[in-house]
Amino acid sequence: MREFDLLKIVEEFFGDENVEVPAGMHDAAYVRIGDKLMVLSCDTVSEKSDFPPFMLPEEMGHMAVAVTLSDLAACGAKPLYFLSSISLKRADKELFSQLLRGIKRIASTYGVKVVGGDIDFSEFLTISGFAVGEAERVVTRKGAKPGDNVYITNPPGRAEVCLEMLRRGAKREELPYAITLYTPEPRIEEGMRIARFCSAMTDISDSLAISSHLIARSSGVRIVLDNIPLEHLEGYTENPLEVALYGGGDFELLFTAEKSDYGIRIGRVEHGEGVFLEMGSEFEEVEFRGYSHF
Repeated sequence: MREFDLLKIVEEFFGDENVEVPAGMHDAAYVRIGDKLMVLSCDTVSEKSDFPPFMLPEEMGHMAVAVTLSDLAACGAKPLYFLSSISLKRADKELFSQLLRGIKRIASTYGVKVVGGDIDFSEFLTISGFAVGEAERVVTRKGAKPGDNVYITNPPGRAEVCLEMLRRGAKREELPYAITLYTPEPRIEEGMRIARFCSAMTDISDSLAISSHLIARSSGVRIVLDNIPLEHLEGYTENPLEVALYGGGDFELLFTAEKSDYGIRIGRVEHGEGVFLEMGSEFEEVEFRGYSHF
């Protein structure tokens, strides 16, 4: 995963900044401003790597906000403000208005104020978002401990199975989880509740496998996945387990806790390292693999 190799370089340059959680250590950065614990995150979506076939301009605007707010959700933060930098291929007023309409709609849904941004031009339509939120406590990928269980807010693989069907020639109206693919919702309310008791948390937008590895590495533990739900994928793909483990695009939250009334229990935390899939009496190592922009 080449982008994660680049993130290691980010940590080398900025990982020692004197803030609560510096760059590269989590899905977002934590900083203290007065007595407030603020959470900052930015993300970029591009037509070259992030917009699936049949996606409407309003949905592109929605996606730009959703991916950024999902990072705040993984911190249990309440989102407050959003800015965007939009690079257009040409000065198309109608397209621009539709992008902004999508941004405004999802921002309003979560009580987020859109307070500015920038407009530029490039070869590909690109939207970079920056969000500011407020958290009650620091929650990162570090903190999972042996004896914890592993939970996910909803079954994984719904966005990926739709992408797989599109690659096979399916039309949008044939997709079983089109809403998840085209207008995903960040788990803001869930994240704020889970952050009160979880030991570690992240979102799974790159894949369940990658997110499990990131928690395991950051926490210095071994994660065993023993109960991944697959029924929702059966009949749509030949390999539901592959899609659930390595598919990207879902904005669900993966978290660890001793116990939880929220989400679905899918595994456990043990002493050791790595991520493994328990299949009966056998264990299979889970690869560090999923969605990549490169």
